[in-house]
Amino acid sequence: MPRLLCATDLLPKSEAAIDRAGMLAEQLQAQLSLLHVVSPTTSELNLEQALQLAITGLKSRARAPEWRFGPLPEVAVRTGGPARLIIDSIDKHQVDLVVIGPHRKRGLRDVLEGTIAEKILNTRQCPLLIVRRPAEAGYQQVMLALDVSEESAAAVQAAEALILNARTQSMVMHVSEPPYQGMMRSAGVGTEEVISYVNHSRREAAAEIRELLKRTSADHTRYGVVIGDSHPARAIRRAVEMYQPDLLVMGTNGGRVRRALIGSIASQVMDAADCDVLVVPRGSVPARKARLH
Repeated sequence: MPRLLCATDLLPKSEAAIDRAGMLAEQLQAQLSLLHVVSPTTSELNLEQALQLAITGLKSRARAPEWRFGPLPEVAVRTGGPARLIIDSIDKHQVDLVVIGPHRKRGLRDVLEGTIAEKILNTRQCPLLIVRRPAEAGYQQVMLALDVSEESAAAVQAAEALILNARTQSMVMHVSEPPYQGMMRSAGVGTEEVISYVNHSRREAAAEIRELLKRTSADHTRYGVVIGDSHPARAIRRAVEMYQPDLLVMGTNGGRVRRALIGSIASQVMDAADCDVLVVPRGSVPARKARLH
């Protein structure tokens, strides 16, 4: 049985993440745990009061009438560092998916320490779903931002194992920058020849993506393919604005390198996209888990 973990700060911005986690747990027939972490304080009395308030609030959130999604989730309130305790829970329960709400920006501290999302992804243990929109229904429009790497293969497998069903409309966004387009213009090559070269390059890129889907997808015919031609992060953000998906799926290398996501495409899109984002680290989705609902 799949295991999902929703880490919540119990703030209004995270309510949608709890609802989405419950909805996915019901869809996947998965076990769901809700986790809230209380940061230590200098006063033992204040810490005890914070713990009691959190326990009461989380238990209330996990019962009817506030809970609307099948079996009741397990709840846990712990004290300590949020990232460390979330990762501990992932290790302990062999979690298949972590669900969190949007990040509260902390400026320089984020740059120096990394966000909770980045720390989770750097473990390469499971995909991470960042929920920004109200969870009113299952995902209907899903966009996968893919190249032809192992990370993208993992993203396809995770989307099919955890998100997609027969009713979901799925499309792939791939960015192809023809390597000699600028040189051809500078050399005075005619406009028609440049356009022909660009179109040929796009057809080749689309064929490569189709081949990736054939290798990794349980049903590669379900995907439409769109080719963009600018900087990857900018092209993906533009495609999100144009097609308005409910969910964007991306792969990332992750890894235990300090601030591995700074400046990366995944990081830029995670920060800017106004839809939900599923980020899949390489190696986090064994092929045996990939299935189409």
